[in-house]
Amino acid sequence: MSIVFTLAPYHVLGFSLLYGTTTFHSYISSPIAFKVLPRKEFGVLQKHIFPGYFLAQSVGPILIGLTAPYTLATAGIASLVVSSLGGLVNYAYLLPKTQGIKEQRLALNEDEAAEPSAEMKKLTSQFGKFHGLSLLFNLVSFLGLTVYGFQLTKGLLKTIPK
Repeated sequence: MSIVFTLAPYHVLGFSLLYGTTTFHSYISSPIAFKVLPRKEFGVLQKHIFPGYFLAQSVGPILIGLTAPYTLATAGIASLVVSSLGGLVNYAYLLPKTQGIKEQRLALNEDEAAEPSAEMKKLTSQFGKFHGLSLLFNLVSFLGLTVYGFQLTKGLLKTIPK
């Protein structure tokens, strides 16, 4: 039977795509964009990227688990569940929360050169709190995928004839 009709290549490619996307966006492209774009433009960029990104982190690990070409060990299942939950918390709770706070800050329409109002300081503090939580859950998703990468390697090595 052709490899095209097996789960293995789709499993490996799906894992590679999700792991690469998570790593690249979290630790390479976002920090660069933050440094080179003005704050508002950076916010617009992230507003358009995050819904798809966090949805992929939520659903991707499930699809990876469903395409496993071998029986998943408990550690493999657990790492995919942890990764998926990290993305889901970001997608369903933290993303709407941070976007709402950003919209409230924009509605205040304060001059960035002036001293921020008490309301702006409060919103900035809230944003920092929820953004920090989002970074934490993004890290949880990344670490879940990293652990799964080792489970994937272990599972694939078991399929190689000795």
